[in-house]
Amino acid sequence: MKNLIYISPLFISVIFTQFNINSVNALNQNKDLLSFSELQGEKLVSNKKFILSVNKTCKGESELCTIVKIKNNYYLQFSKLDDNEITISKLKNNVELKLKRKKNDNQFFIEIELLSYKNNEKVDSIICYEYKNDPNDSLAAEKLYYLKDYELWTLDFTYDLESTTAENWKKYKINQNSGKFELLKNTQ
Repeated sequence: MKNLIYISPLFISVIFTQFNINSVNALNQNKDLLSFSELQGEKLVSNKKFILSVNKTCKGESELCTIVKIKNNYYLQFSKLDDNEITISKLKNNVELKLKRKKNDNQFFIEIELLSYKNNEKVDSIICYEYKNDPNDSLAAEKLYYLKDYELWTLDFTYDLESTTAENWKKYKINQNSGKFELLKNTQ
């Protein structure tokens, strides 16, 4: 009888641990490399000073280019996604945000949409990440984003052999009542 008392808590903890592992796996089906913080995007994008710094320091073959502050490889991260929607945030008033990769067979072109739902009905969408590269050309373009609560920032980068430029910074507010994306500020 004593052995059953000691086995019971161990048995319960094994079941609980397995349940947690299965829950995490269900949330991350085929998205092994993604964590919630990675799905929020690149925080540096929200800082206007970062844009100025990129445009100042990323000309020529400078080793001081501030683009190196971006630690995640978003192309690699998003190229592994399929075209299923991933819930990344549930906000107040039944507003839910999801990411979805637009279906495309071109490995040099990736588009990720940020979708907003209100009461389980899709109300708005915006391209929040984009990567374009023509292997026959020396240019590549990438759009990065950062999402925090009801705010979204996007920033476009152009990469060539000589430099990297940052442009077209935008800040959006997610309307708490409707779930729509509203442009607050932009620089072009």
